[in-house]
Amino acid sequence: MNVLLALTACAAHFPRVEEPTLDLEPITIGVPFARNQLFEAQLPLHFFLHDGLEHPRLMNDGGFGVAPAFSFIATLRMETSQSTPIRPPSYLPRLRLQLVDVLPLAWRSASHADRLLVSLGVMAAHHSNGQKGCALRDGALLPGATSDFDCGWPPGVPRSGELNLDSGSFTEHLLGAELLLRWLSFPVDGGASRGGATGKHGVDWNVPCTFSGCIEPAMRRRYGESAIRWLASGELLAAGHHRAIPFRAREASDARLRLTASGAVHLGLGQGHSPYGDAPFDLAYLTRFEHGGSGGPFVRYHHGRDPLNIRFEERWDVWLVGYLVELTGPPMLEGPGH
Repeated sequence: MNVLLALTACAAHFPRVEEPTLDLEPITIGVPFARNQLFEAQLPLHFFLHDGLEHPRLMNDGGFGVAPAFSFIATLRMETSQSTPIRPPSYLPRLRLQLVDVLPLAWRSASHADRLLVSLGVMAAHHSNGQKGCALRDGALLPGATSDFDCGWPPGVPRSGELNLDSGSFTEHLLGAELLLRWLSFPVDGGASRGGATGKHGVDWNVPCTFSGCIEPAMRRRYGESAIRWLASGELLAAGHHRAIPFRAREASDARLRLTASGAVHLGLGQGHSPYGDAPFDLAYLTRFEHGGSGGPFVRYHHGRDPLNIRFEERWDVWLVGYLVELTGPPMLEGPGH
């Protein structure tokens, strides 16, 4: 038992700057070009219980890896409104298990080595905005209320069926599964990939339960019983070794252009509600630093419904510009001499 505990303690860690990872959300801070909005930020914290991609020869020889991880993902939005400048944040603690198979592919030429990463993931998560107010606009929870929709309205205030976007409660428990395919092209003499493409398809299911944190039946009929999520991304080497910042001594290993399209479609809604979704499109220029990690500017266009928890019935068609940070390293191929 002591040996098992010691091995678990050694395996569990925060991602290191040189460590290869697969499909971890980056840190992003952006400025939306929308009325009265100051910034939007996604602030994830990841913790590996074990990283099966760490084996130094895995990319060379191929093989199987297991990567269980815990993540805490917060999304914040600040506006210029004097009354409620900070919209209810979204936070999502998630436990995810990834089963990854690395498949060496036939070389396209004598100077390239290709790899296909196939990942099957399963996850359990809780999504909430941490609010306790009535779910409906201008309403207040009645004494002894057992539902976020048990609301009353002050005299003279008309009863509303619209959601309370300022302090309305929103919580859900999720179970999900996803399939990810990533093709990477490495130089045959070793190093980081020179380009690649990723496709991902997943399904989230809102657990219909009655204990704390479950989504309300009335909210589930509006938000949906399930969501289909998808992603397509391509990355290409744009520059080799160079100064990370002109006229400064800090060096960069390389720089990459990444184009990403992703989205979600919500299904299983109640009578009178139709499926809906959103689709962000991102273009990022990422500099990979010599001592690990990468970062760079991005531009995004978000089209469709607002993904920020209880705001899901509002449209949010908006451009954003910002900065993206990835604290981990890319997959690497060892040279023939290693």
